[in-house]
Amino acid sequence: MKLCMGCMEKIEDHLSDCPYCGFNEHTLRQESYYLDPGSIVGGKYIVGRVLSYGGHTVSYLGMDAEKDLKVIVKEYLPSDFSTRSEGEKDVTIYSGDGQIQFEQGLTNFLNEMNHIQHLKNAPGIAEVYDCLAENETGYVISEYVEGKTLKEILAEGRKYSVEEAAEFIKKILQGLSEAHKEDVVHCDISTETIMVTKEGDIKLMDFGATRYVTTANSKSLSIILKRGYAPEEQYRSKGQRGPWTDVYAVGAVLYQMITGVVPQESVERALSDDLKEPSKLGISIPKNIENALMNALNVYQEERTPSAEIFLEELNSDDVKRIKVKQRKNKTGKFPVWAKALVAVFACVVLAGGAYVIRKMSEENQETLDSRAIVMQDFRNKSKDDAIAYIDKLNQEHSGWNIRIDTQEFVFDLTKNSDTIADQNITPGTVLYDPDKTVQEETAEGLSYDREGNVTGTVSFTLYSQEKIHYSEIQEMNNAYVLAQKLKIDTNNKKCFIEEEREGSNYFDLVSLEVAGTEITSEELENNPDKVIGYSPDMKIHYCASDFFYWQELPDFIGEYRLISDVPEQQLYRYADENAREETEVKRLENSNLVDRGYFALKSKGHVAGEMIEQTIAPGEEYDESQPGKNPLKIKVIDGIFDYQGKTAEQFIKEIKKYGFKENFDVVINTGEKTDNYGWNIVSVEVRDSNTKSELDFFKPDEDGVNVFFYITVKEPPKQPKTPPRQQKPASEQQKPAPEPTPAPATSPKQEKPSKDDHDA
Repeated sequence: MKLCMGCMEKIEDHLSDCPYCGFNEHTLRQESYYLDPGSIVGGKYIVGRVLSYGGHTVSYLGMDAEKDLKVIVKEYLPSDFSTRSEGEKDVTIYSGDGQIQFEQGLTNFLNEMNHIQHLKNAPGIAEVYDCLAENETGYVISEYVEGKTLKEILAEGRKYSVEEAAEFIKKILQGLSEAHKEDVVHCDISTETIMVTKEGDIKLMDFGATRYVTTANSKSLSIILKRGYAPEEQYRSKGQRGPWTDVYAVGAVLYQMITGVVPQESVERALSDDLKEPSKLGISIPKNIENALMNALNVYQEERTPSAEIFLEELNSDDVKRIKVKQRKNKTGKFPVWAKALVAVFACVVLAGGAYVIRKMSEENQETLDSRAIVMQDFRNKSKDDAIAYIDKLNQEHSGWNIRIDTQEFVFDLTKNSDTIADQNITPGTVLYDPDKTVQEETAEGLSYDREGNVTGTVSFTLYSQEKIHYSEIQEMNNAYVLAQKLKIDTNNKKCFIEEEREGSNYFDLVSLEVAGTEITSEELENNPDKVIGYSPDMKIHYCASDFFYWQELPDFIGEYRLISDVPEQQLYRYADENAREETEVKRLENSNLVDRGYFALKSKGHVAGEMIEQTIAPGEEYDESQPGKNPLKIKVIDGIFDYQGKTAEQFIKEIKKYGFKENFDVVINTGEKTDNYGWNIVSVEVRDSNTKSELDFFKPDEDGVNVFFYITVKEPPKQPKTPPRQQKPASEQQKPAPEPTPAPATSPKQEKPSKDDHDA
């Protein structure tokens, strides 16, 4: 039996066409930058066909192999900053500004999804099961919901009464109220992102569709806006997004369910608000529900219902006052240029309730958004002469301008023409000068403005080169095989690709590079990153070649053995020729370079020292250590166990710091309140990822020791009741000294000896 990648149902191995969904794996055609169907992420999630791609994330149908459960696998893959080569798993991130923006977006993506993951069983929200980082990007595993979108249901002619629509929306608002408490805003709510299951449950899907890619620095990102559902602040780069943004979108959905039409576009309403109340369209609607709806649909944030929680309260209230809207003099043409320009764009586009994709400050629409502003062009993959001509033209047209060009930086690439631009320090679309502003915003790196608006400074371009290469570029590859491909050196030519015996090194580790008879060692490359050498096609590469591990099918080390010391000796191999290998000695795995040590765990989690906790390549896969790959096999092993039982916070903190963990912790009492008293005994410890905040089962310090966060709960000792001070009696009542004892008679009775029992007592 095998899984159909189209529906994740089990079918016979010999079948090409799935009997359940008709999917044919041989005729599947997907974009090359998608993961191949059958790929595995997180060690257990099987990736199937692509369901959708929104420019920032790819959604795949998936299967949790451990739970035999269909899931949605969402991959972070913003097209502005990244791509993937066909057949590869790792994402390629564009250098420079693109890498910074990719990383910011990825962090936001995982952080927000981690917050949603904590909302277990929140009403009206599809559940998030897992968040993980892999293949140089991030993945979110979420609930697979079978059913229809609200858009499909409405298109089929389904009519909702006012009361039915209000009850429907209340379920969405209940879940949104919980999400907003976690500081997560959806920013893409529409009838397309609301699912109704076969059982009639309502689920809001696709959290984080735009929020995590619209950071303050995202000057060139695409923002997907749904016509009629997006409030006006989403069209502005500096518009404040928050719970009120989702309130507007939910209000638009409710309006459509009641009236049958999508509300007028918010940008058009900002110029001339012609949105009519449902009652004026002949709809019989209670005044309280209509007021609650129209409050949610007010154009401007400050006049709109501020949160999902308040919107829900108003829908449940019998007495809702209409928020008064200030009269704005925008109908005479005084509204900001951006809104007029957007309306002009929309007027030229025929979309039946679809989504607008706006590339902020992109070359295609910059003149539409602001025909007078001067923006930075995209010179990537264009010639250096094109960039010089553009900057010279700006300097000539503006007598006070003095923009210089720096083209000293370069990257080596034999597939690109020399002096073609690889990257630029100013993001394409960045406004260099806006004549409509008296004070220019210094948004362009390296440029400054004087009081007259003259622009001075330097624009830097990184060029491609086929003639020279930095030591740092060679060292970054850190793999002789990859370097040979980069330098177009034939790896079958033993005179240019030369083996060297190196005990204890990884196969294909770079030993040295020979250029014109001069040998440059890997140590020299590492210690002199800024040095440059000229490229020559007769360069020679010396690499480490030694015995290597090979498995036709990788064993499940963790499931079969648990402890690294229990793994029997494994066979090593040497090359016989390109198609064969010969057996050599056997070796204990625990002493090999495949073991990744230095991990710790809490004793309370049931782990022990020497336990294998993860293998980076799944059992059953073929693995040849001699073949270069971006995902080498590493078997992670716990070296140490932290036991906090019976220890104070101070003792525990000293212990973790001894092993390289820095002061990255909170000490709290059982109410969650922080305390500075580290002398109290520990009740529990949680270890979390510093970035995603997800709880870790095992962990190790990074170079800075701050990649993990310790959440330490201590028990406050019971407070002793204060003993009131003894009051001194008046002098008249004070006890007088005891009288002297009366002398005993000379012939006193003889005392009895104490008994044995008395003595023992």
